[in-house]
Amino acid sequence: MKLRLLVLDADYELVGSKGVIKLFCKDEDGNTVLAFDKNFSPYFYVMPKENKAEILKERIEKLDVSKINAKILKVEKVEKVWQGERTELIKITIDNPRRIPDVREMIKEWEEVKETFEYDIVYYKRYLLDKHIEPMGWVEVEGREIEKKEHKTIEVESIKPINFEKEINFKVLAFDTEWVEENGKSKLIMISLVCSDKTKKVLTCYEWEGKPNYVEVLKNEKEMIKRFLEIVKEKDPDFLVGYNSDGFDFPKLKDKASELNIQLNVGRENTPIRTVRRGRISSTKIKGRVHIDLFSFIDHILSASMKSEVLTLDEVAQELLGIGKKKMEYKEMAEIWSKKEQLERLAEYSLWDSELTLRLSDLILPQVFALSKLTGLLAFDASRNTYSQLVEAFYMKKAVEDNVLIPNRPKTEEIEKRKLAPAYKGAIVIEPEKGIHENILVFDFRSLYPSIIVSHNISPETFNCEHEECKEKNKIPGTKWHFCIKKKGFIPKHLEDLIITRKKIKEKMKKVKKDSEEWKRLDTLSFAVKTISNAVYGYFGFFGSRWYKRECGSATAAMGRMYISKIIELAKKEGFKIIYGDTDSVFLKLV
Repeated sequence: MKLRLLVLDADYELVGSKGVIKLFCKDEDGNTVLAFDKNFSPYFYVMPKENKAEILKERIEKLDVSKINAKILKVEKVEKVWQGERTELIKITIDNPRRIPDVREMIKEWEEVKETFEYDIVYYKRYLLDKHIEPMGWVEVEGREIEKKEHKTIEVESIKPINFEKEINFKVLAFDTEWVEENGKSKLIMISLVCSDKTKKVLTCYEWEGKPNYVEVLKNEKEMIKRFLEIVKEKDPDFLVGYNSDGFDFPKLKDKASELNIQLNVGRENTPIRTVRRGRISSTKIKGRVHIDLFSFIDHILSASMKSEVLTLDEVAQELLGIGKKKMEYKEMAEIWSKKEQLERLAEYSLWDSELTLRLSDLILPQVFALSKLTGLLAFDASRNTYSQLVEAFYMKKAVEDNVLIPNRPKTEEIEKRKLAPAYKGAIVIEPEKGIHENILVFDFRSLYPSIIVSHNISPETFNCEHEECKEKNKIPGTKWHFCIKKKGFIPKHLEDLIITRKKIKEKMKKVKKDSEEWKRLDTLSFAVKTISNAVYGYFGFFGSRWYKRECGSATAAMGRMYISKIIELAKKEGFKIIYGDTDSVFLKLV
């Protein structure tokens, strides 16, 4: 059978020692489909020392990996682009994705080995990259249907991305929890749920006369959590959304469930939640059902352009929706619960938090989806990543398309070394002249830093090339640096595509009615493209980046200062007074 499917989420499982990819999808009618692919094997690359490729290949072929429950399937010589040059590598393909680091560990110190690469890419991410599958994008799948109870299940024979658009009404379930301290312990008093199908529910463990219809009373905390799990299963949402659910609701629920000996099985296929650590930050992942913590996305991506100084649900909802939370302090909530008076007010307060969360998701999920497609990240990751992590994902996707070898993540020592490097000089900032001014002219560079990176071909592999012409024509003022102009750099090549794409989107937006569905779709796409393109400059200096090059960031800022200084100089010659300037814009007044 052949199906067109929209990819929502991805994971994998082991069958014996063989990795099997799992794609959680929606078909054209909005039905959930689980696609299994057994035909993809994990691999990594080894860079041999000069003239050692053949010896290394033969040695790897004889390597015994049976003791680590793995099997080497293939060892082959391949060519990839490394630092702008075609380079010979050894590609090692094995059966067990969890044993890639172990195989790499066995050979990394061999005398024939110069370096190992791409051993840390998670198996399902490797699959999405190699198959050019965009999460929240469509694929065409050929395969056979397997008998399955809950959802249609397909065993994949072939899969490919397709250029296809169809609006799918995803089911979104927002939730919130309320807790009080009681007898020195944290007590769950209410769980509220609001679904995109208009279902509204508050679960609690105290009965009172005249309670609203949406309130359901259970015996105790244990029964409340079990009922919460039942509702999630009944509603079968594609997206489960919360506000600070990574930092508060799920950790609290997990602790309480553990205390009460309950499994938090909220995933599809009745799977429990699991905690994914990201440095010092933990996130709650649900297999087959995408958990989005709106707070994370707002904190990492939207907050820079928001007026709110604090990112509470109340402040954010006020700014983005024009409505805030119902007023209630914790002390008042605890008192209401203790006295069992005004419980309806408490239920309304809890329900409204979920209502606001659902309304915010209507605004934010399309932005997450656009970034997901652009970067190749699952929506779960795209909603939690920082600017630099989004940029890195975008360039990893492009590296696979261009047959470019992906650099390794820096090790801890390297990160610490990068952190100790002195900050390079940034943009020119002219303090604003005090007073009220009239007849102001504003000069603004459109996408200044991205344009500089493209125009001057600023990229790690183009830095300080050997060409005399480049040294003369593309020198960075105030430094001994220059960038190659003879060969297009990897970073500027794709950044230029983003700039052109955004320009085309803006032109299309002028031709459609503002606030129409098409205009909103284009605006969301423009947001995603702008987010990535504007973050490339900062990515050069991000201490955890794979394509780190401090000189590239410093050179971009230096060129920015040069261009803005030229504008200031020209403006003064023409009789203008500079009353304010910052990075890529100058405020002028004719005197």
